[in-house]
Amino acid sequence: MSEPGADLVALAARLAAQARPGEQIEVAVGRSSSTSVKAYRGEVESFTVANTMGVGVRVVTGGRQGFAHAGTFDEAVLADTLAEARDNATFAEPDEWVAITGPDGTVAVDQDLWRDEVLALAPQAKIDLALELERRVVGGDTRITGVRSAGYADSAGERAIVTS
Repeated sequence: MSEPGADLVALAARLAAQARPGEQIEVAVGRSSSTSVKAYRGEVESFTVANTMGVGVRVVTGGRQGFAHAGTFDEAVLADTLAEARDNATFAEPDEWVAITGPDGTVAVDQDLWRDEVLALAPQAKIDLALELERRVVGGDTRITGVRSAGYADSAGERAIVTS
């Protein structure tokens, strides 16, 4: 299995590699997914699953910078997004200090934040967890007659930033 996000790094690197002479390109790529379940009185009040993706491109050339964004990884759209960022740079005010930064020697902190088992949990299991939470809270003490809302939520996201 490849490293999570490796395809995002490759996508961003492919775009950043298209820098022309005298031009710097920064590409930020990301995708995420989330699930939200709300239980109320033993029923599912809401169930939402969302998936998003996006690519942001910044072009710096001649002391000017331009930005563009796309909500897809489609190659034709990515080419248009890079062209739009280049075009947008032509309208920017020149700034002698605008540039894309380089490495500063800071070592990245290794963080183990990824859990494949959360992503593998079936939607029905997530629903069952929210319903079970509500049932346990209400059943935990006779003085509790209801809860405003019991819920389950998860999210996962991957990001990559690459510069020319």
